[in-house]
Amino acid sequence: MKLLIAIPSLDYMHVDFVKSLVGLTERLHREGVAFDVCIESGTLVYVARDRLTCKAINDGYTHVLWFDADMVFNDSILDDLMFSGHDFVCGVFHARRKGFHSCIFSDIRLNSLTRVEEYPTETFEIAGCGFGCVLVKADLLREVQINYGTTFLPMKSYGEDLACCKRIAELGHKMYCEPSARVGHIGHIAIYPEDHERWKSELMR
Repeated sequence: MKLLIAIPSLDYMHVDFVKSLVGLTERLHREGVAFDVCIESGTLVYVARDRLTCKAINDGYTHVLWFDADMVFNDSILDDLMFSGHDFVCGVFHARRKGFHSCIFSDIRLNSLTRVEEYPTETFEIAGCGFGCVLVKADLLREVQINYGTTFLPMKSYGEDLACCKRIAELGHKMYCEPSARVGHIGHIAIYPEDHERWKSELMR
């Protein structure tokens, strides 16, 4: 295995993500895994993802481990994903905004977009997912690139993540989710002065 840890980032990385990444890379060093970390910044995420894809293809990597820069994960995350044995496998993670919906989909047809809300205990097939935590073979990305001239260019009504998944499915490949690979998505909330008063009243109960 020659692994590329690929991270698109707009302008910064959360400190908890950095801690997770350091923990993972330290473990990979101990286990003797050949890997590199590449961070591609820019305002257009799909452009960053396509550049990272080209690097993986051109530089001879066998696998790409995708992370968004606002995720937290255990240092065993690669082992958890590799355990499934599939060419494309994602971890389980949810949106960081209110509603906190699953980022894993059982159907990505436009009129029947369906999220996975209950997870099996074993690896299961999916129709698509966000790329917050995905392990994929570089050969699969190469096939998408050759056939479409892009990997992540958004389609009408599809963002870059699901556009890539749609292309993979059109080429006849299956995608999977490994439920043991649980990933946190870092969110942000606004704290107002009245929130402090509410917190103090709860302590007094």
